[in-house]
Amino acid sequence: MSSQRMFGVGLILGIIGLVFNIVVSPLMNWAFNVIGYPLPLGMIGDAVYVLQQGSFYGGLFLLAGSFVVKSAEEAVAGIRREQRPHPVSEQE
Repeated sequence: MSSQRMFGVGLILGIIGLVFNIVVSPLMNWAFNVIGYPLPLGMIGDAVYVLQQGSFYGGLFLLAGSFVVKSAEEAVAGIRREQRPHPVSEQE
């Protein structure tokens, strides 16, 4: 996976995690306070929490990893561009 693709996927996952955290979590908390904690709603709330945390932290991991991969790609490109000296044979 290239660094650009990692950055894009990480950005999307991070935004999804933030949207879950800012919008969906308060709505779920409100629903729990109004309705209570019946079993299906509690399981849905837990699933939403897992999606929120997984997408947010996965996005952060991919964003940070994209910078590491970018520097590694640049290092490999620099090594490939570099002129390697030809071995000098010893002549007497």
